[in-house]
Amino acid sequence: MPLLEQKRSFIAIQLPPDVKKRLHSIQDELKECGPDVKWVEPENIHLTLKFLGNVETQETEKIGELLEEKFSLNKSFRVTLNRLGCFPSLHSPRILWASFEDKQDGSKKMAHILDDSLKCSMGFEKEAKEFQLHATLGRFRSSRKKIAFIERFEELNRAFKPFDTYIDNITLFESKLTSSGPVYAVLHSVKFL
Repeated sequence: MPLLEQKRSFIAIQLPPDVKKRLHSIQDELKECGPDVKWVEPENIHLTLKFLGNVETQETEKIGELLEEKFSLNKSFRVTLNRLGCFPSLHSPRILWASFEDKQDGSKKMAHILDDSLKCSMGFEKEAKEFQLHATLGRFRSSRKKIAFIERFEELNRAFKPFDTYIDNITLFESKLTSSGPVYAVLHSVKFL
């Protein structure tokens, strides 16, 4: 029996160019102090709703249909880029992220609808962690220049000016892993009203 083609996939919110530009300038400011971080390419910065893993091509088509069914009547809503964070903590950072405040909880509702729908109709496991709207900016490879990074990070957070934007889509991506980093391709996107 032939192997079915699979695509490494995830569902996310695409960010507008002005937000990506703002996040890229934050990355540039943090790069100056020399931390050992693998930076996310600005064009790849997004807000993940659900990582799916390897999915058969015909299943990605069904997922696209499900996104249309569940989200095509969604209205765009405002969120605020409001601070930076590190996971698990600033003093032993592994992931650098930017947090978005969503006063209407629109993104959380989307994540729950998505989780429930994918579980019911296609058997995907539900997320174990509580949903938090954030964009990954970089992943730490070592603790080199950690003190300088922490100082710069704290300065940036103190001076952080919140930045409003709109969430107006839900998008299914394919992620191809290459030696120079992941390359994302849009498989299906639903624009909100």
